[in-house]
Amino acid sequence: MELNEMIYRRLADCGELVEKLAVYGDGPAIFNTEFPSDQQGGWGGKSQYPRICYRTDMQVNQERSSSGTLHIAIYTEKTSKVIEELEDQVRDTLKDVLMKPDGEAPFCFAWARTEVYQAEGMGIVCKDLLFDLIEYPMQETTDPDPVMAAAVFLKELYPEAVVLGLDRIGDFTNPAEAPVFYCRLQDIQSTDGPCAHTVAWFTARVAVHLLYPTALTRLKMLAAIHQKMAAEEEITMLDDSPMYIQELRMDNKADYLREGQLIITGKYGCLRRGEKKHNISGIGMGF
Repeated sequence: MELNEMIYRRLADCGELVEKLAVYGDGPAIFNTEFPSDQQGGWGGKSQYPRICYRTDMQVNQERSSSGTLHIAIYTEKTSKVIEELEDQVRDTLKDVLMKPDGEAPFCFAWARTEVYQAEGMGIVCKDLLFDLIEYPMQETTDPDPVMAAAVFLKELYPEAVVLGLDRIGDFTNPAEAPVFYCRLQDIQSTDGPCAHTVAWFTARVAVHLLYPTALTRLKMLAAIHQKMAAEEEITMLDDSPMYIQELRMDNKADYLREGQLIITGKYGCLRRGEKKHNISGIGMGF
């Protein structure tokens, strides 16, 4: 499915939300980009409110660390009292849920703000909800790979969790059903180390995101990861070489969707190629 279709499906599958909406044709009054006209037969001559219209804008916003935005407009009659409930249910339905469109990386929605206005000359009230689209692309680099090493460590520590990049995921992944980890490369720098003539040394920083709706659970799991890594002092990479833990920084107040709550700084080495021999040339014999 493509992203707009997935958003519709997610909203339309929420029974508590749908039962409060008007009906158009055989489904709830949820529309992408624009409404059908008032004269369309799908309304069945019944009330056209409450109804929802949504649209996506896939323009990257570097300041907000987002890959796009989602606008959801909720319309109700001025005399209706359900608009607050509708907003809460829309936000709860989209909160933390990962959607993976066909051929694309998974996305998550982070609520940014809500604006309220009244349609001029009409007894209609609208709440316009703005969500940032946060993308979680594959972070696999090369071999040995510090990102995949961290991902495997997390999977071994919490086998019931979903680790993006290791586990196959479907169209929708709800962290409320199983915690979701995402490891993101911040940077890699060349550095000094022993046996520099045979080993090239690197320092990598990897950010770990834990997606789960309960803050206390996130805190406990991250603290356990921090303690385990500090105690073992190294992570085994996929080629069985060690990545030595140099620093661990946990920030439980960090935005778990955008920044990640645990920063791992590790040092690892790659064997240099064998020594290149210089060819002897220009040899001659003189008498």
